[in-house]
Amino acid sequence: MRDVLLDGLPVLDLLEITASTSVVAALTNCDQSSVSRLHRRVSDQLGLDFRKTNGQYRAHANHAVLASLRQASQLLRLGRGQLQWQDNPWNVQALQSMGGRTLELVRERVLDLAVVNGLDTLPPGWEDSSKPFAFCDLVAIGLVRYPIQTSGRGTNLDAVVLRQEHLERPAVQALISQIRAVYLREYGQLPELAWL
Repeated sequence: MRDVLLDGLPVLDLLEITASTSVVAALTNCDQSSVSRLHRRVSDQLGLDFRKTNGQYRAHANHAVLASLRQASQLLRLGRGQLQWQDNPWNVQALQSMGGRTLELVRERVLDLAVVNGLDTLPPGWEDSSKPFAFCDLVAIGLVRYPIQTSGRGTNLDAVVLRQEHLERPAVQALISQIRAVYLREYGQLPELAWL
């Protein structure tokens, strides 16, 4: 019998991110029917009524239990240095396809952090990327300004977004450093970030 926290919850999270049992099956090295059985069993055990509605998988009941399990799962990942999207090739594609749900998934602890287009996603006041920008329970950290080929705005500014409470975690700081290094290689510049 599979463990709800270690086996079942990651499948539910991946279903929320990808909205596809076949993609989750490929990512977890399971067959599609096993993914379907597992998510139904976990949903039934926890009373989540986890199902696909309007193209997205979501829990429709018992949200407090799911939130508690996600918090415990996230603390385990942070302690082990295994952030939800680190070392998983699906992240860049998944994050790009999630649109406006990205910040919601970070808030709900489905994702530990996400790279977003700051100018399109973050609230007003974000434009100064020289320090972390706190909003609600999240914080955004600027990565790099780079030319936009298809827009008249001239530059774009990507950012890492995460829950404020995790900003100082060593695993989070290490991943942000890795992301910055990739951006530096790709774009050759970084904004001044004296706070690091």
